[in-house]
Amino acid sequence: MDLIADTSFLVGLWRGQLWAQSFARAHASKSLGLPWIVQGEFWHGALRAGHSPDNVRDFLSIGVPLNDAEPVIPVYARICAAVQDSGIYRNIGQNDLWIAAVAVAFARPLVTRDRRHFGQIDGLRLEVLREP
Repeated sequence: MDLIADTSFLVGLWRGQLWAQSFARAHASKSLGLPWIVQGEFWHGALRAGHSPDNVRDFLSIGVPLNDAEPVIPVYARICAAVQDSGIYRNIGQNDLWIAAVAVAFARPLVTRDRRHFGQIDGLRLEVLREP
């Protein structure tokens, strides 16, 4: 896989937003990893909004599910320790720390709109999306 998706990117694609669609077209030849945390966040939002589970499942077939946490756990622990030591721990949610750990563990850029949180994590490469 070439890129790791953050939930913000998936939501943009789901909603047909131009910034997300433009990025997807420009990177159509690249494969997209979907961390289990991102899948869970997306499912949660979609079901709360009343979307069909079949539609959600079909949509999430755009990427490769990343459901094995074993290689991610030590990276997550290292990232958590580093952000706690730096004092920024309270500014970053646990799910974002797990998502960042997946991208770092697989050494792939994270596609996101959230530079504020993810930009504080050392060793994390970002593809930050903006409105066109």
